[in-house]
Amino acid sequence: MRSPISAWPISKCRQRPPVSGKRSGRQKPNKKREEKTLSDVLINTRGNVLEITLNRPDKGNALTPEMAQAITAALKSLSPETRVVLMNAKGGDFCTGRSAAMPAAGSRATALDLRTAISDPVLDFYEVLREIPVPFITAIRGRAAGVGCAIAALADVAIAAESATFQVPEMNHDIAPTLVLNALADRVSRATLARMVLTRDVIPATEAKTLGIVGITVADAGIDAEVERVVGQLEKNSVPTVRGIKAFLSMSPETSFASRKELAALINCVATAEKFR
Repeated sequence: MRSPISAWPISKCRQRPPVSGKRSGRQKPNKKREEKTLSDVLINTRGNVLEITLNRPDKGNALTPEMAQAITAALKSLSPETRVVLMNAKGGDFCTGRSAAMPAAGSRATALDLRTAISDPVLDFYEVLREIPVPFITAIRGRAAGVGCAIAALADVAIAAESATFQVPEMNHDIAPTLVLNALADRVSRATLARMVLTRDVIPATEAKTLGIVGITVADAGIDAEVERVVGQLEKNSVPTVRGIKAFLSMSPETSFASRKELAALINCVATAEKFR
């Protein structure tokens, strides 16, 4: 799988000037870029929980390439003891979309340039979220639009405040939102997909729960307590149990009954065996 760490920036499009400070590996970026990247997404370990906080409240927590890079790096280096990944956001909105430069007018970017620079990195980022090996929980307040809606749908349990809203608005800008659709495709029905994309309706949290975008809705004042309740329950479980359940949830839709039966037995035995060590 191509890593979004290096692919997201618009580096492949022709006649685009290089952007300073975009380095990878152990090279140290300039101080200004480092401070911005570190402040836009906060990543902390709290006990056995990896907590990711989107921190661009003045920009609706729109996801930048640097934020995606930081999140990807953290998820690819999870501690073996991690039981839960929690994503939330500062401010009034969860995530209002994606913030990424488009090729300059007259850049003569080809379809392959655009795929390399824009499409593949986003799809790879969604794949990283989908492949988190432990339960992935999101806390949704305010607007979750575009990539924000996709992140919510990719969570194992999305917990939304009743005032939260969900939308796929890309066609308002004449953009075909197939990247978001790919994330949503196995989460909601075809009718729901078509409605969200074609009508661009703003969907309230209670309806989003009915449609399968989120798992839990609570009063705005109670969302923090509900998140702590769900996360706290999972923290009490062993690593083999939470990882086994996540593996079964991820694999079972694509397997036959006979294969699911075998998978269920194997995971159950591995998780239970830990209690006798």
